[in-house]
Amino acid sequence: MRVAIRADASTTMGAGHVMRCLALADALRDKGAEVLFLCRTLPGNLLEQIEKCGYPAKQLETMDWAGDAKACLNSLHDFRPDWLVVDHYQLDTIWENQLRSVASYILAIDDMAKQRHDCDILLNQNLSTSDQYATLVPPATELLLGPYYALLRGEFQVTRTEVRSGQIRRVLVFFGGSDPTNETEKVIDAIENLDLSDIQIDVVVGSGNQQRERLEQRCLAMPNVHFHCQVNNMAMLMAQADLALGAAGVASWERLAMKLPALLVAVADNQRENMRQLDQLGVAVGLGISTDVAEVDMVRAISSLLSDPTKIRNMSLKAAGMVDGKGANRVTERLMARVRR
Repeated sequence: MRVAIRADASTTMGAGHVMRCLALADALRDKGAEVLFLCRTLPGNLLEQIEKCGYPAKQLETMDWAGDAKACLNSLHDFRPDWLVVDHYQLDTIWENQLRSVASYILAIDDMAKQRHDCDILLNQNLSTSDQYATLVPPATELLLGPYYALLRGEFQVTRTEVRSGQIRRVLVFFGGSDPTNETEKVIDAIENLDLSDIQIDVVVGSGNQQRERLEQRCLAMPNVHFHCQVNNMAMLMAQADLALGAAGVASWERLAMKLPALLVAVADNQRENMRQLDQLGVAVGLGISTDVAEVDMVRAISSLLSDPTKIRNMSLKAAGMVDGKGANRVTERLMARVRR
């Protein structure tokens, strides 16, 4: 089976689209599929990481979306994928329809349920319902909805962890590959204003974080704070932590797989609903949209949980069983089933 994946990463959009597609690519490769990535050469792209993971990547120069479709058609003319996977907020039914001539089937990965898609399967790993897509996809489209299909790397299946005791001994700070609103520094400011000397803190940033050098220097100045850049052991870091601070995006499902309670900030509008639902389920605490969350809010939220171990334990208990880390395998099986018909 041949699969082409169209996804981008940049300093403004972050790394989430590419990272979850890499998780899917790994599951596909494990089943013998040949995978090709198509990515624009935007600042903060992950082309080097994609190739490090063993996947060829066709580079698309920055252009309008009509030009993007034409470039993809040219790139896929000889590859002729069985499946074209599209994970991009700016690519919709018009773009997908143009690519029909080179792909047997199309999988659209969507988070927002706002735009139309011309696809055979639609995947939304958020807490979604089928009626959201009633008018957005063709009637025959198969819907894969919810965290049961969350695209997580294999390490999240292997690295399992117990429900947290409630005591906070280690904290993980990670706001995505680029963290364009610099939430990480807000947390560092909050840490400096709290007496957390007996707590170990891991600060993780991606290679696309434009503030990484300053953040590293600030972390080095605090003996209990450990700085990490572009890690490949996120599951282990999550398993070691008792509490996380992060964005309400794709990493939410990784934290749930690790039963890790979290304080969440929505760093984009499309994360608001995800944050609200996770807060309502009692597996995380939503602090609000990034523009409304200040250092003082983080200080207050961290202090509140430090004094409430029962809440921490209950959050971890409620997270147990929500995400088992096998979503990429399930999606792979659905793609292979169509090709076997």
